[in-house]
Amino acid sequence: MVKPKEKTEQQQEDASQETGLKEPKKKREKIIVAQLREHELIIDDHQDARIVFDNGYYGILNDDKSLSLNFDEALHLLERGVIKVIDENGVWLDVNDCARIFSEREADFWTNYLVFKDLRNRGYIVGRGISDKLKYRVYPRGGKVGKDVAKTMVCPLAEGDAISIETLDEIVKQIQSLKKRLLIACVDRLGDVSFYELQRLFNDPVN
Repeated sequence: MVKPKEKTEQQQEDASQETGLKEPKKKREKIIVAQLREHELIIDDHQDARIVFDNGYYGILNDDKSLSLNFDEALHLLERGVIKVIDENGVWLDVNDCARIFSEREADFWTNYLVFKDLRNRGYIVGRGISDKLKYRVYPRGGKVGKDVAKTMVCPLAEGDAISIETLDEIVKQIQSLKKRLLIACVDRLGDVSFYELQRLFNDPVN
């Protein structure tokens, strides 16, 4: 079966003049553009910035109403087809380009991103953490940033990476002072993520 060819704009106009009926125009897909700038990406268009922020709480809204995205947020949105990315010179970047550039500019980017993506795909709102180790704060499913409190902090680790007792002790103390739940997110060599809850570093001999 031969598929009919689509009418050109001129043919559509001629047909509408003959019949007196106008064919509906196809809506153009809106493109939301984020531009790479050093260690973040910016959506300058105010309306686009608000759309992206309101649909999942990605990024941070700036005083000038633009939106700042970190590398995790930008790559996830790009993979989902929500945004398009250009570099500092206005050249379009695809997912592979961004993954390469982000990995060059941010240490442990790929490990962190796999944890971020896993949490997002599970339906959680993922905010920025308070340090390089406590990378993410996690809000409940259906939560609202600014209204609900993130009760969980996440520390990503690649399988085989070492972490000192001193560093771990510092992390636990931070978590205890914030009264948060701590999850260690371990990324294996296949890219799968497993979560482990750490409640205390040492057993208290008294309590």
